[in-house]
Amino acid sequence: MSTVPEDIAGHAAVLREDALALSESAERLRAIEARLQEAGAAPPWLRDSVRAHLAACAMASADVAEAAAWLRRYAAVTLPGGRPTRR
Repeated sequence: MSTVPEDIAGHAAVLREDALALSESAERLRAIEARLQEAGAAPPWLRDSVRAHLAACAMASADVAEAAAWLRRYAAVTLPGGRPTRR
């Protein structure tokens, strides 16, 4: 990985976009889960699978967002005279 602050900040921006995409996927899964529950026709294993994937998306989104925050902080300290910033 580059130690050029702009490159690091660019990686952080990509990770923020990835976190958003994961969050949007979780929202779509929530809507699917609600429709399945409302219809009452889906087998329990399918609802369980959707819930498991929803949880995985939510956790991954939080983890990726945290990684992006740490990269932004790292980019700030690699600037000449850089000082740590809040995540």
